[in-house]
Amino acid sequence: MLLQSFVHGSEQKKRAEPEKPNIIFIFTDDQDFRLNSLDYMPNVQKHLVQEGTVYNNHYATIAVCCPSRVGLLRGQYAHNTNITDVLPPYGGYDRFNRLKLGEDYLPIWLQNAGYNTNYIGKLMNEYTIFNYDKPAPRGFDHQDQLVDPYTYVYNTAVFSTNGEPPVYYKDAYQTDVIHAKTRATLKRLEESDDPFFLWVAPMAPHGQFILHEDGTINTSPPIPAARHKHYFPDVKIPRTPHFNPDSQYKTASYWKDLEKLGPELVEELDEAYRNRLRALQAVDEIVGTVFEQLKKQGKLDNTYIIYSADNGYHLGQHRAYPGKCTNMEEDINVPFIVRGPGVPKGQTSDIVSSHHDIAPTLLALARGDEFIPSWVDGGVIPLTTELKNHPKPVSKESFAVEFWSLRNMAEYYPEVEMNGPNTYKTLRVISSDYNYMYAVWCTGEHEFYDLKEDPYELNNLYNSVNIQLVNRLDALLVVLKSCRAETCRDPWRVLHPYDKDVKTLADALDTKYDAHYAQFRKVEFQECTDFYAEWNEAPAIGDHFLSNITETKRNDRIMLHAQKTSQLVFKSLKQSLFGSEKKEKKILPKEYQELYNLIPTSNKSVGHEVPDESFEEKAIPVPEDLRQTPIPWEKKKKNFFFFLFGCLQF
Repeated sequence: MLLQSFVHGSEQKKRAEPEKPNIIFIFTDDQDFRLNSLDYMPNVQKHLVQEGTVYNNHYATIAVCCPSRVGLLRGQYAHNTNITDVLPPYGGYDRFNRLKLGEDYLPIWLQNAGYNTNYIGKLMNEYTIFNYDKPAPRGFDHQDQLVDPYTYVYNTAVFSTNGEPPVYYKDAYQTDVIHAKTRATLKRLEESDDPFFLWVAPMAPHGQFILHEDGTINTSPPIPAARHKHYFPDVKIPRTPHFNPDSQYKTASYWKDLEKLGPELVEELDEAYRNRLRALQAVDEIVGTVFEQLKKQGKLDNTYIIYSADNGYHLGQHRAYPGKCTNMEEDINVPFIVRGPGVPKGQTSDIVSSHHDIAPTLLALARGDEFIPSWVDGGVIPLTTELKNHPKPVSKESFAVEFWSLRNMAEYYPEVEMNGPNTYKTLRVISSDYNYMYAVWCTGEHEFYDLKEDPYELNNLYNSVNIQLVNRLDALLVVLKSCRAETCRDPWRVLHPYDKDVKTLADALDTKYDAHYAQFRKVEFQECTDFYAEWNEAPAIGDHFLSNITETKRNDRIMLHAQKTSQLVFKSLKQSLFGSEKKEKKILPKEYQELYNLIPTSNKSVGHEVPDESFEEKAIPVPEDLRQTPIPWEKKKKNFFFFLFGCLQF
């Protein structure tokens, strides 16, 4: 009798609890928000933009593949994950595991919250045909992961399923295979009693890797599916004021040396832009299928669908060759669209958020807040009315953008040299009253743009802006450049530990705080490096007042970083880092070429249609010789790391 009463009570409690929502996360690679790519995706427009909310101020805090993805998975800035590159020694899947980051991250948290977790597509760089099971990514009930060195080849689809030996699909368009796997996964999940989480991560519109017969390696714009290759014949890159300007307005580090792009090159960039839009059409069809399946299964009303990208992309803005990795809005401001229960329909939002906020937000939607570790940097984005009162909200208006590299590379144009470090810390502060970008470069140079008045960064005001404003911005960057957990969400508590009235920049600008901010040391790099080291980025909290500096340190710092000498420092850096270096042509040895070609790349146009439901019958095991022969694809010193090309280092 007692047992029956207990069972009956448990059933009543279960019925009383609201059903947990399903969550689908569609995550593209290198998709721009500022260049209007979403306008050319009819299913995204129909099902997401018109039926959900577009968040205009969502940002990647590091604009490159692997660090951005790991930061999202962990809910942290890159300075806390210490994944700061796409390949060893400072990035990649092996480092991710050595640092034990995959033992406590988003999919595991969702599993703890009762979710059936699924992943299809690209997870991160350096997940390869050699380490696919060393270990397989933890936390997924089902996963179909793209594997290097074939991730960036549109006409060669190579996957490892649940850590099993990789297979490939001959004459198949990679995005279409992801489409078919997504459809199959949704059908499989139809009978599941548990709520599900499905992350769909196509490689598009990332560029294409090409290995030529002579062993040379280069890159190209993305390859569209055959059925889309003739789309958009007349579309061009938006001709905004900062597109290939007559005068160069962005001048920190290597930017000052960029020359105006010629008309033939501009035509090539326009065609690259069109191919990016064409490659996204196959992604847009995935979106259509997702909604078709959800409607058919009766699950649409209890599912959140989120659309985003790891980072943005630029094409010709401020004369830049194609790529990402910069602190321009084109690279860091990314798509973020949400549809689901309680999300306003057909709306836009100016709420400020970043990728490290996504994981805690998903757990809040999943009613699993207790599974978010205390060390997470991000807060909960108020997607619904219920989440507006969450005890751990996103940072009110500010975040940092960071990068560490000794150079920035031009995608598709390996012969182009862009000499100069790409190491910087950038502060973004956005509200209804102001929109500021403040940057400190390792060269000693600074940028300050008022993006409310100057949205295209045409006027660097650093040398003329009010010193009281700069003092506040620099002090805020002192905190955010190395913040952790709560200090990332509420940096003002560090700056005003005894004054809870200061919650925004506007509050801090009260003149009564002028003396307080005048005593702060300024953010500065000791040297230009391609890795993160806290000692290199002064000052640290606890050592951030001018009174903390000895006279010797102060004099040394003035000699290195005073504004009048910054250009001398920069020229010296260019000579020492790049002056004598010759561009080395990258050639894959013949024996490696033969192994690589064991998986054939289709010599015909592919992507005429999405594979039918029998597509898995056509999966072919990756040859044993290829899997068992250790090839240092990823080693910088060998210059064979071609599968990582698109993220800075090629």
